[in-house]
Amino acid sequence: MLFSEKLKKLRKDNNLTQEELADKINVSRQAITKWESGDGIPDIDNLKQISILFNVTIDELVKEDRDISINNIKNYSYTTEFEIDHNKHFDINITKINELNIISSSEDIVRVELFSNEEENIEELYKVKFDDLYYKLDIDIKSKKDIKDILVNIYLPSKYVNEIELKSKIKLLNIDGLNCEKLEYDGNLKYLNIKNSELKIVLNTTKSDVEIDYDKFSGTLEVNTINSISRVYLPKGTQYQTVQKGIKNQFVDANSIFDAVNIIELNGANSKLIIIEK
Repeated sequence: MLFSEKLKKLRKDNNLTQEELADKINVSRQAITKWESGDGIPDIDNLKQISILFNVTIDELVKEDRDISINNIKNYSYTTEFEIDHNKHFDINITKINELNIISSSEDIVRVELFSNEEENIEELYKVKFDDLYYKLDIDIKSKKDIKDILVNIYLPSKYVNEIELKSKIKLLNIDGLNCEKLEYDGNLKYLNIKNSELKIVLNTTKSDVEIDYDKFSGTLEVNTINSISRVYLPKGTQYQTVQKGIKNQFVDANSIFDAVNIIELNGANSKLIIIEK
């Protein structure tokens, strides 16, 4: 559920009109209308007022509910491995899936794990292919049918990861412990979580509204999109500078610092990028 939907539900559950809610938090009715239509989000002070009024946390207000978890996908599994011994550029192509976890590993092995609750014969339905081109490793994960609850883990050796190119259609992408030059993603994406990582992330997500959550922002985030609204959640006090390119793009609630090392860049056309401090 988006913030706009949560605000509208909270207001109606408490039998308030838009005008009455506006009066309680000292904003205009037009502001409430804008927030409920998804055309913007309150600044941190107004979020605090809303959270106090409805007795919910700011995180509960702004973070969209997510219903995918590895804990719910565990009945059937399939694992395959490929050993490497030097730096690689990883080119990963995956058929449409619900969740992908890219995890840094201390081993000298690339490990691919697939999980499902629905399909017992995962190994027969999914083909995992490794194509080693010395400084480049292609990983193709293809399926014969669409499995709705499929989850994929890819463990990459931390000392051998140079750059990653990833193409897929994913609902939830989790990145954990990656410290490399760049990860570039092409395709549809709904949620992206970045944990314990330092790298440049390039998202080519044309016409996809993306929710991006950092536990610590270190590096560069480049969002290339068209006719979309993306949201980036950063820890309070994070320093960053915004770079706006493209046509008719807009940053919302951005506290950009001109000479900050960390960079958030918006490219494409007719899109918004909303930055929210957690």
